[in-house]
Amino acid sequence: MRTSNFVQGVPTYGIMIGLLKDDKPYAGGIALPYFSEIYTAFKGKRAFCNRKKIKVSDEKNLLNTLVAYGIDSHQENPELTRKECEILADIILHIRNLRTSNSAFDMAMVAKGKYAAYLNKKHRLWDNVALQIIIEEAGGLFTDFYGKPVNYHKPLTRVTDNFTICAAPPQIHKQLQDIIRKYT
Repeated sequence: MRTSNFVQGVPTYGIMIGLLKDDKPYAGGIALPYFSEIYTAFKGKRAFCNRKKIKVSDEKNLLNTLVAYGIDSHQENPELTRKECEILADIILHIRNLRTSNSAFDMAMVAKGKYAAYLNKKHRLWDNVALQIIIEEAGGLFTDFYGKPVNYHKPLTRVTDNFTICAAPPQIHKQLQDIIRKYT
């Protein structure tokens, strides 16, 4: 759970639980209590919101989409924040509008096709697993920020590791990766 929103009384907080099997996301759930929504997914069984099937957006053109981007400051190294803002600015110039609650809410909106994508460069293992299975079972791609598969090998030894996200329908994911590759 992204606790900042909850602590501040912002309604876009969420509670997540995910299950890995053989180091791969197998099942997951997200609760958005303020909205009375429960998202679930099991490998090979599709994704659901309150028991109704959901799917990612069918939009093919990035310029027509809402994209969520979660960003945290790097006060220990301000240059990292500045560089990330440069990438974010480029993404904003290629989309209709930006959204950001920096919480499970953003990912839920991607899973049910309201937002076309979610990106974040600072997540923990527990932020990813439920989100990944739900996005994938809703028809989306879930990779690290740079388009590579997310590696959950030996998860119990990786609680302090940083995990990044780029989650979107395949066509939108490719367009986002085309932008991001300019900065690598």
